[in-house]
Amino acid sequence: MNERIKNKNITNATKLKHAIDFIEELSWLLESKGKLKLSEIPNILRDSSSSTESVKSSTRKYVSPNPNIHYLIGVLPRLFQDTKIFPKNEDIVAFANEVLNIDINRSDKRSRYELIGLIVCESNMLNDNALDVLVEALTKITEDTEKIRQMAKERSVVGFSWNETIRRLADKDDS
Repeated sequence: MNERIKNKNITNATKLKHAIDFIEELSWLLESKGKLKLSEIPNILRDSSSSTESVKSSTRKYVSPNPNIHYLIGVLPRLFQDTKIFPKNEDIVAFANEVLNIDINRSDKRSRYELIGLIVCESNMLNDNALDVLVEALTKITEDTEKIRQMAKERSVVGFSWNETIRRLADKDDS
């Protein structure tokens, strides 16, 4: 029993030593950051927290005037970077020409990223009302990896049509 009390005293003594070391190191740290006053830290943290909340609040209030266009601007880069669906830059150009009615010259030599950037910028000019079917189909494609695999297989078939594929995917009975 004496040994148990002794171990407890050693433990408490060790804890006390660690606490003293911690306080000493903390004081050195605070002194090295002379411009920062310990009493100001809670207010700085509160102000920072409230400004973050106001930013979140303002973004929640934003309502897109063209939700379909904003959706495309977000999803097209992800879709075009999928080399299973778009193995070549020409495939991206074909999609832009056929589905989005964005005229891109096939003979222009552009990198994949240049094409994606051009299409994203041009999609900002598209008619939002005409994009409902496309957005619905792209939503189905991007939400389901099996549909992405299916699209990749269909791309290799002769006579493949993006418009036909988009219509079929957007068809509510095909869900």
